[in-house]
Amino acid sequence: MKFLLSSFLVCVIFSGACAQTNRLYIAHYNIENLFDTIDQPETEDSDFTPAGKLNWTQERLNLKKQKIAQVVCAMNSGKGPDVLGLCEVENRAVVEELLSQFIRTNHRYGIIHEESPDPRGIDVALLYDIKKLKLVNYSAEAVTRTEQADWRTRDVLRVSLRTASKQHIHVLVNHWPSRRGGQEQTDPLRATAARVVRRLVDSLHRADPEGLVVVMGDFNDRPADAAPAQILQSGATCLGEATTGLEQAINQSVLYNPFAAIDQGTMGSYRYKDEWQFIDHISLSHCACSASSKIRYVTGSAASVLFPFMLETEGKYAGNPLRTYGGEKYLGGYSDHLPVKIELNIHK
Repeated sequence: MKFLLSSFLVCVIFSGACAQTNRLYIAHYNIENLFDTIDQPETEDSDFTPAGKLNWTQERLNLKKQKIAQVVCAMNSGKGPDVLGLCEVENRAVVEELLSQFIRTNHRYGIIHEESPDPRGIDVALLYDIKKLKLVNYSAEAVTRTEQADWRTRDVLRVSLRTASKQHIHVLVNHWPSRRGGQEQTDPLRATAARVVRRLVDSLHRADPEGLVVVMGDFNDRPADAAPAQILQSGATCLGEATTGLEQAINQSVLYNPFAAIDQGTMGSYRYKDEWQFIDHISLSHCACSASSKIRYVTGSAASVLFPFMLETEGKYAGNPLRTYGGEKYLGGYSDHLPVKIELNIHK
């Protein structure tokens, strides 16, 4: 509890100082099933109730919120992220309760959340520093399949923000369909989500050529997999850095994904069969690499966020993220994912 309290104090004390810098710390975190304890009849959330098979009590929910707050407040050298995308939140109320764990007196973050039609009732959300960024507008974009009228998944949350120096940052928060049932069988579902996001990216680029588009989320695909690489067209080379016309022609892509180059199995956001993978990642418009752009990607800043307390320390799963449940066994941990982050420099 001492660490949780100190993390809270650091996050609050430094929040004012952070607003004076021209650097943005942008992160995404799948926080694994942040449910309240109330059974919602229209969704499949009965396991996450006191009477459900997971025995999800208010005490366990409170500890979960403290654990996530511990991670968030430790980010960015104790200042917390300036923009934070979240996956697997049940509703706005649990996001507000989470926020109260690390910012009770200084209302630094604005919350953007919309209910999604996901059968389990889990949504995405975005937190942003209201001292550094102003909300322009937002929308929830449905992901649907014409061939499966009854199929439902999480919406894509589009949030347009404006910096103090009037640049626009358009953030798309994603949680693509999982691989449950097999990768090959579920590839078409993630392809559907990728096409929705690609249309949104193209539309934003046309409407605001100088604005920066940031595509973040849990994609349940690695950067080189078909949906991110071929449909979304997110690549490992930033065209702003290309030196020749031939190099640009070879490396054409709609977005730059700095995680593609570091997804080598030695680091990641998720560990599967003892191999780290970046199934959570963040892509950017190519303008982020241009020396003439007012918003520039900080080279080498893409990484997972890992503090030692977030990992299993013993047993067969030592080195894996310490999650809340292992099957039906309560572990009292953080999440089965690690957060991912990038940094941007804002030039006036």
